[in-house]
Amino acid sequence: MRVSALVSAAALLAGSAHALIPIQVKGSRFIRPALNSSDEGEVFQMVGVDYQPGGASAYDGSAESDVLTHEDACLRDAYVLQQLGVNTVRIYSVNPWLNHDACMSIFNAAGIYVVLDVNSPLGGESIARYDPSSSYNKGYLNRVFGLVDAFQGYPNLLGFFSGNEVVNDAESAKVSPVYMRAVTRDLKQYIKLHSNRTIPVGYSAADDIQLREAMWEYVQCGDDDSRADFYGLNSYQWCSGRDDWTSSGYQKLLDTFANTTIPIFLSEYGCNAVTPRTFDEVYDGVYGKLADVFSGGLVYEYSLEANNYGLVDIKSDGSVRLLDDFANLQTAYNKVKLDKQSESSVVNVTHPACNDALAKNIKAIDSSFNSSFELPDCPADDILKGGVGNNNKGKVVELSNTQSQFDIYNIEGKAIANTSITVNPDNQINTPSGSDINNVDTSDKTDTIVESSAPATSSATSEAASTSSSSGGVYVAGVPASGAFGAVAGLVAMLL
Repeated sequence: MRVSALVSAAALLAGSAHALIPIQVKGSRFIRPALNSSDEGEVFQMVGVDYQPGGASAYDGSAESDVLTHEDACLRDAYVLQQLGVNTVRIYSVNPWLNHDACMSIFNAAGIYVVLDVNSPLGGESIARYDPSSSYNKGYLNRVFGLVDAFQGYPNLLGFFSGNEVVNDAESAKVSPVYMRAVTRDLKQYIKLHSNRTIPVGYSAADDIQLREAMWEYVQCGDDDSRADFYGLNSYQWCSGRDDWTSSGYQKLLDTFANTTIPIFLSEYGCNAVTPRTFDEVYDGVYGKLADVFSGGLVYEYSLEANNYGLVDIKSDGSVRLLDDFANLQTAYNKVKLDKQSESSVVNVTHPACNDALAKNIKAIDSSFNSSFELPDCPADDILKGGVGNNNKGKVVELSNTQSQFDIYNIEGKAIANTSITVNPDNQINTPSGSDINNVDTSDKTDTIVESSAPATSSATSEAASTSSSSGGVYVAGVPASGAFGAVAGLVAMLL
């Protein structure tokens, strides 16, 4: 297995300039293999940000663009993210039929991996949580498989999310779990049949105390293709400036998932009940005690939208202004000390069996949860085996430029003089550098554009805020419900 994985990685990297090494999974950890097969790999910890400029409302499946098609915007944001010190971004919605070579190559050159959701908030492009059988069809899987074709060629693709908070209350827990395992199975089988490397597939869960544990137990069991390779948790329990390790519930997180057999991380975090956010949960929590079990996390979110979670403000002219949250997060990341762990330090695990005993245990955690392991058959066996025929096969390309034409302004509104990304020729991932972006050289140009491109209404929140990201159904202030796309996807689910 180890040799074949390295051979696949080598084939993927062949002819690629400055290509990152594909991430693998071993036991409960992500592993970044060494480029030289005789050397040992290292444990990989996510230091990341959720990235979807414009939010859900900006995604249009019929448009000729998405968040990964605008080369200049990607250069702009890659510089900002590189200065922040992140090594991973999560992207919620893209069009599988568009070319993403330039943007994915830019993030690759900047040392940044991408975790990609396979769903979108549009009708027919996600699983309807209350009526999943109606949406689990050939048309849906055609798009999902098309994403695999489009992105499998990028070595900095870390993995796919098969779902985001699809199971987020008692009603969805009764019907949707089996469909989430089925979509995971279909994705993994398609990757096995049509990709030259293994690509991890996982699930992003709502932070309800009962459901988060039940869903984790349900998706991590078994040795077959329907088991999740990793588990993300959207958690806003620790509100910086208000909470600490004890009051936040992080100890409960640590205790609940201590025996995980798959990598687990925070796929969204960063409560904004107190603003600006100081992000003390970063160094005191996520990369502190929680790091004994968790593999890092992704801060919500890069761009300022109507729900007020942004690290930067993207203006109508395409320029970016850094916000207080950016400076505070950069400071927090600079305090993080990531322990280097060798691959050999990670023990091999035996996944729990998917049996009646486990099903009963899951029911004991949450009585509403459908813990059946009898999954629906794939409704698109022909395209699963034969492929969807997406000729849009992504690949890493040489960069035509390393600096965006868009201006980037620091917190004081002064334009940063040199915004070229740093391209590391040694396939290194990006890391917090200890620098302060507000102390870099600036020009005489100042920010005069005051309006942002944020929509007038929230694209990321919904009425589900009181339940989907709460502790035991109790509302947690500062929580964007149902991940980034709860509002639109939830409405579609109810209408279908």
